[in-house]
Amino acid sequence: MSRAWTEALSWLCPQRAVCHACGAPLSASDGLVCPDCRRWLEADTLTAGRWETMLGDELACAASAFRYDGTAAALVKALKFQSDQTAALALAHGMAAVYAALPALRAAEVCVPVPVHRRRLRSRGYNQAAVLAGALSQHTGLPVWDGALLRLWQKRSQIGSGRAAREANIAGAFVPAVSWERRLRNRSVLLVDDVLTTGATAQACAHALLSAGARSVALLTACRA
Repeated sequence: MSRAWTEALSWLCPQRAVCHACGAPLSASDGLVCPDCRRWLEADTLTAGRWETMLGDELACAASAFRYDGTAAALVKALKFQSDQTAALALAHGMAAVYAALPALRAAEVCVPVPVHRRRLRSRGYNQAAVLAGALSQHTGLPVWDGALLRLWQKRSQIGSGRAAREANIAGAFVPAVSWERRLRNRSVLLVDDVLTTGATAQACAHALLSAGARSVALLTACRA
């Protein structure tokens, strides 16, 4: 993790004296999470990192660093709902380990975060997938092309929806930004998001990227539900 990135996120979200996952007190040497939560993350990465799966023909690979459970789920919720952007730093370590282990992910030339709708961006203040992509980039060196994809609408929350409902909810919602289409042509893209549930969002994004001429699209998420 580069010092500049860590300092930038620390300025946005000053490090707390408690664990970002469980709230336990932290010592000066603990960093972002307590020793117990760190052990959970290290152990779970070895298991969840093997969750490489296929989600249709448009994704070359789909993999996740952690189960959406325990410490990892707490960190995602802190990132997504509690304005704790530094939680992405802990998640990105596991994502980087999975990236390093899977050739289909390492083939990517650029990193594109799954976009949120502009209303969600205004209300939250940031896109959690873009924060994760930025943290992951410090490990992989992949340039982050935030803005390459646009979300045209957000009909309703995807939480609790099944696959069919999710697909209907996001059909046609993602498009490549006109200003990025030429740059996307013949590129191998790593799509980044916080949680993989049914894969409907990822497939919709992959379709949009491939329609812009991307050579291939692989998916890496922090967690898998």
